[in-house]
Amino acid sequence: MNRSAGAAKKSAPRKRASTRQEAASAVSTSLVLHYQLGELPSAQHRAGLAGLVLMLQHQQPGPERGVARITQLGEVRASFEFDLEGLRWLFDELYAAGMEERAESKAREGQPPLREEERESKDEKGKVRLKRYFIYEAPVPRAGLLLDLDPTANGRSGHWVKLWRDMVWQTLRGVPASRLPFENRAAGKPTSDAEDAWNALLRPESSVSLSSTDYLGAMDRTADNVSFTDRARFQFLLRFWPFIAQVYVPQKLVLKDDRSRGEPQGYALAIPDVAVLDVFCEEWPRMLRARGVEVLGFRPKEALVDLAVESALKTGQRLRERIARREGASRTSDLVLGYEVFHLDKEGNNVRLYSVARVEPDTSMIDEYEGLRPMLWDPLFRRTRLLNLVERRPWYTGFDRIAATVPYAATFGAPSFRHDARESFKRNEAMSQSETSTPEAALEPLVLQLVRGYVSRRVEKRTSLTWDQVKEGAPQASRRGDYDEARERIARDAFLAVRSRTGQDFVEYFAGTLCSVPHHLGPEKFVLLSRALHERTEVLRTLTLLALSAVG
Repeated sequence: MNRSAGAAKKSAPRKRASTRQEAASAVSTSLVLHYQLGELPSAQHRAGLAGLVLMLQHQQPGPERGVARITQLGEVRASFEFDLEGLRWLFDELYAAGMEERAESKAREGQPPLREEERESKDEKGKVRLKRYFIYEAPVPRAGLLLDLDPTANGRSGHWVKLWRDMVWQTLRGVPASRLPFENRAAGKPTSDAEDAWNALLRPESSVSLSSTDYLGAMDRTADNVSFTDRARFQFLLRFWPFIAQVYVPQKLVLKDDRSRGEPQGYALAIPDVAVLDVFCEEWPRMLRARGVEVLGFRPKEALVDLAVESALKTGQRLRERIARREGASRTSDLVLGYEVFHLDKEGNNVRLYSVARVEPDTSMIDEYEGLRPMLWDPLFRRTRLLNLVERRPWYTGFDRIAATVPYAATFGAPSFRHDARESFKRNEAMSQSETSTPEAALEPLVLQLVRGYVSRRVEKRTSLTWDQVKEGAPQASRRGDYDEARERIARDAFLAVRSRTGQDFVEYFAGTLCSVPHHLGPEKFVLLSRALHERTEVLRTLTLLALSAVG
């Protein structure tokens, strides 16, 4: 059982304290907090416990700043001792901030700027123009722990810590009133938050209210008029999980000029659900120091993801690379049970929570992710495959819907999309030859073989050319353009024909048209294809659409 010691106070004589907590509170001016991972109610609490450990490992108060220390640290438990002055020091570190100059495109009402500047800026058409900016002083969280772990750190900033600061200011502290702990310290004003926390922790099991600043997803009251509350000693931990959360920038897919591209949309937070506390606190800082230093725009390139849930895969990949260097290390799941992923953004004066998910990446999922990310070029194709990976669905799931809702030229007909389709068939071809092969895995290369044969025969009939005649170094290599043009047109026409047919109409087109050219499938493959045509018609239709893109 976990107990906390309270501050000494004068009182009338009473019966012997029934608990260790009550006895300690009568004789001690320090506060002792005991935690076990198993008793904490959420991944945010467990990450908060790790964050508190790392903060106290990173720096200790001087003798004049009181007591704030770790008294016990193990696989599943930790204990801490604080006095009031030590808690003040901890809060000063937690909410440390300084004033820095910030350029703003609009002048603040009733507040004169420090100065005005003209800077070069690109408009939507890429033309460089001079734009006027107003320079103000603004408080910026210091985040000393994260700054020291930033591989891009230079002076008081770095690209990774800047990403974290921007996330905090725009989402967790997006409401101006929630920034007061930072603003007061930046301005040198007195604060009382440490005293308030001390008084609450004197009754560690008492109920205190929760806000969305502390616990993501919390609100003042639910629709049933039930308030969000927590134990005081648990709520205390929620101040520290932001130092553990990994920040990424998801990309919103935008279709423009028959091309799909990503645009930043808010922040994705991957919060690890800590399973082994002491080893996690040892390896996590080393993993952070090993992050990439390449920058794209003004963000770390490694922080850009296609989907919010991808942040769990990328963090799991990083952590696995780190623990693989440990002697005797085996699996990432030894340290974390999974990741809670939150996608947030600020819209106007409100902070919007787009999605919440829990991702538990195992070894096979991380292996697949490591292979997919550099292989795929097209943003839409890549995000579809990654979502299928996280949700453990067949890789081709959802592409039939894309074919029905997004223009052909921007998807199945785009060079990058075709490349990804080819690579996906190639990557999954080995599965059809393994002992654990599924019917779908055996069907995929079969469909590709049939579609490639159909397109090749039609091209040969139309142009009197074969691939061997036009490939590099062949006698008619100069006619490669004619061959490619005919191949693309035939594949596109077949794609449009398949897209417009479902159910029995597709079955008749597949059997009567795509299977009309001579093939060498053999009896077993022909039976497999025939059975899939009638029993898994939609699966075969989706694979056919992808195969036509791959050979187009």
